[in-house]
Amino acid sequence: MFKLIPLQPLRRILPKCTASPTCTFIRSLVHSKETKTQLQREKDKQKKRKLRQELKFKSLENPIDHPLHMPIAEALNTIRSFEVGKPAEKTTITCNLYVRQEQGAAPLNGTVDIPFPINKKTKPLVFTTHHSIIEELSSLVDPQFLGGKELIDKFVNQELLPNDFTHVFATSEMESQLRAVARILGPAGLQPTKKKGTVTDDPQAIANILRSYQIKQKDSHITFTVGNATFSDFQIMSNLKAVSDVIFSQIDPNASKKTRLGYCFISSANSPGLVIDFKQD
Repeated sequence: MFKLIPLQPLRRILPKCTASPTCTFIRSLVHSKETKTQLQREKDKQKKRKLRQELKFKSLENPIDHPLHMPIAEALNTIRSFEVGKPAEKTTITCNLYVRQEQGAAPLNGTVDIPFPINKKTKPLVFTTHHSIIEELSSLVDPQFLGGKELIDKFVNQELLPNDFTHVFATSEMESQLRAVARILGPAGLQPTKKKGTVTDDPQAIANILRSYQIKQKDSHITFTVGNATFSDFQIMSNLKAVSDVIFSQIDPNASKKTRLGYCFISSANSPGLVIDFKQD
């Protein structure tokens, strides 16, 4: 009867083989087996890594388990205690929300209609030639940043830079000329488009955007301001609920690329980050 020879011992005699078809075949078998074993090991490592990440993120989805978790009213009292002796109107209470997304998922960005507005600095620019719109927006926009082609030329000549502005708008008659600044304003997220509502002939729509609050995901976090130490619990909770509603409205549970939310930390400049329940009913 034939006796099967293990493949592993064959490796020891392979160097002595000539380049015959039999030796080549045996070598290919050994190499194929080693390749499959290596691939299987890599797959097992990836599965273990994903499992560890999943277990870690599941713990982030249960804020009540965090040692610094507090009901929001208690968290706000704690934050205010760290700001005693400092000008209350100059304090800022912010939230930092952790976001986990599968590769390819769209980042969470949007505009929130804040019930109790937070004083924030905006520096808008409007491309327009309509004198009526210029007059109506002159109280919200610096007059030197209300204009037509001369402002486009200043961007092209680098007399104006995207970092100098928080918002850029355009009226419809200027839309065809915006290609000249697309490579300048686009990477900064400032290129006016009808889809974003920043190409419009309605000055009230521009005013509403300037008075609203922008939320933008950066990497795996969303940071936003909910008030200061002069705000009541009701005002801060109302602002938090407005942001929460907008963010949850953008998460599609049936999407192929999943988006999930983790811990939400609330803090001021001098307080520690305290974990709160982000979803407000």
